[in-house]
This record gives sequence, structure tokens and C-alpha cells, in this order.
Amino acid sequence: MTAKHLFMAACCATLLFSCAEDDVTPQYEGVKIENEKPDAGGNMRGFYVLNEGNMGQNKCTLDYYDYLTCTYARNVYAQANPNVVLELGDVGNDIAVHGDKLYIVVNGSHKVEVCNALTAERIGQVNINSPRYIAFDDKGNAYVSSFVGGNGDNGSVIRFNTENLTVTGTVSVGLQPEELVVDGDKLYVANSGQFQAPDYDTTISVVDLNSMSVEYKIEAGVNMHHLRMDPYNNLYVTTRGNYADIPSQIMRFTKQADGKYAADATIDAPCANIAYGDGYFRFYGTTWDANWQATYNFNSIAPLENGYTFYPESFLSAAGQAEIQTPYAIAVNPCTGDIIVTDAKNYVSSGELFYFDKNGNLRWHTTTGDIPGHIAFVAK
Repeated sequence: MTAKHLFMAACCATLLFSCAEDDVTPQYEGVKIENEKPDAGGNMRGFYVLNEGNMGQNKCTLDYYDYLTCTYARNVYAQANPNVVLELGDVGNDIAVHGDKLYIVVNGSHKVEVCNALTAERIGQVNINSPRYIAFDDKGNAYVSSFVGGNGDNGSVIRFNTENLTVTGTVSVGLQPEELVVDGDKLYVANSGQFQAPDYDTTISVVDLNSMSVEYKIEAGVNMHHLRMDPYNNLYVTTRGNYADIPSQIMRFTKQADGKYAADATIDAPCANIAYGDGYFRFYGTTWDANWQATYNFNSIAPLENGYTFYPESFLSAAGQAEIQTPYAIAVNPCTGDIIVTDAKNYVSSGELFYFDKNGNLRWHTTTGDIPGHIAFVAK
């Protein structure tokens, strides 16, 4: 199945799941969002928010917004699993719903926590050293990037079976790999090398999933982070730069005649986080003045079959954007185009979630856990 077909499939069905037991709704204690209409999420039942928490403080928590009841509940993992010691653990780094399971990557606790996607009840865990991000194929496998591989290297991808949660393969990629994307029998991994500054990694590893080996590497940008594929099989990768004379950018890669990817364009806009939905990549970036005062830019890219259109104007209303102190996570409801931006505030206390309609008008906001960093939608 091509990436275009995947994007056209009913609201990203490969990343979500359809529940036959529609009468089963988790009953979490939470706050009612006033003036919000029930069932306004399209085919989405709700979404989870993974709060990272500060390193070493064991404050990773899970929140949930229920579109059906307009209720936002904090710390639902603890509510669903009162007997789990230490709860989720230390430093949440990624979250995904795939099939009927919820996968939570907990970096500081060196594990992927696996739960029931509807109830957040714990199923088990997969132990992985310093895990970062997770992706899935259509054959029952999950792939997790790791800063420390099984052979003691500085960057690997670990494969595990999503049914029995057993590790079935490992491949060394580049230095400190971050986000990864599966397309058919290929896995693309953005290598950062962030611990090797100023000698950052500048490659995207292409892994053959049949042999779990690196087929080739794509020369890319400096200190890469987020990796996305658009509906036309083009890759977009965000680069952090070197925080000095090499700025943060977004690079676009297209498939060549030989089937391999090569850089096609560079978008000179800083990018800290990025999400796709409703035909657009929505992203924000930060620029700093001489006094280290931050300015946040909220921009859009519309991918096209033979190119893209960059929109430098903000996709958020001025009034809504002014409410946000320190933007952190971003997500787009794949069915409605509604936009979610979280606010990490001062990084040591409760954050905030801002919910916008597809036109960037603020609909509601609410308090979250500490450092709300990652979002996953749950389908009906």
C-alpha cells in the first residue's frame, strides 16, 4: 500500500483503531469542557496526552480528552492502574495508538508501556534502552528508535511483536536516532548525533525490513529530529541545526529514478514540532533576538504532488496565539482538521492544552500534567 493510499484511508486508520464495542467508554474523573458540543471529533472518540515530566522525577503522566462527553481527565493511567507501582515512570517521549493497543515510550524508565487503547489498562511492557520514538508496519511489528542499542552502539532500532511483546530484531542505524517512518518494506530513521556536538549526524538511515539491515543512507541536514511522509511519498525532516551558525530548517526529499531518496528542497523556517492533517503540515518554530527573547512562528506547508506551498502566516488566530506561553506539542485531528497546541509553561509545573478549530480559532483550553509533549487520537 502506498503512502498516498494510507493518507486517504478513513482518517488514518493505520494509526488508529475502530472499536466494535462502542458502548464501552472509560469513566475517568475529569473536568467538563464548557460550551463544547458532544461528539465533535468526527470519527475520533478522543485523544491521549502524554505529559513528559522532568527527568529523574518519575512524573510522566497520561491525560485523556473524551469527545463523546466533553470531559478532560488528568492522570488516567493512575486511575486505570491503581496497583502499578511508580505508575508510568520517568520521561514520556512518544505515544501511539495502533490496533487495539496504546503504546507509551518512556525514555528514562527504558521501556515501552503497552495498554488497552480504550481503557488505558496495562497489558505489559517491552524493555528497551533509552527508547525515543515508535512506528509500525502492517505485519504486526513495532519499531522503536533507541539511543543505546543492544550491542552497546550509539543508535539502533529495535523491533518487537505487537501480539506477544517479544523483541524480534535489532539494527544499528546512525547516532542518536529520533523519529522514524515505515513505508512498505522500508524504514526511514532520522539520525541526530545530538550528543556528538559539534559533530552531529547528518544522515537518514534506510532499513530493509525483510533483512533488518541498513540498505543505504540519505545525506540530509544537521541534528535531525522529526520525520514525516506526505501523501505523495515525499519525506520531510526537521533539523535543529547547531544552535549557532546553522539554523533549524525543514528538508524535503523525493524519490529518484533509482528508487532512492535525495534532497529536493529546503524550507528556511525554524521547526520545533510538526503535525500533518487536513492537507497541511502544521508546525511551529522559535527565533531568538539579541536578548534571548523568543518569538514563536506558527506556519504551514501544503504538500503537492509535484512540490509544496509554504504559508508563512500564522495558522492560529492572533488572540489564540497570544494565550500560549511556551508551545510544545502539536497535533491535528485527522477527521476534522482541528488543531491542538500544548503549552509547557515553565517546564516544572502543570502545562496547558489549547484546542483550536481548523481555521485557528480558539475553542477551549485546560490544565494538563507537567510538560504535555505528545498526542495520540483514538477512533470510534
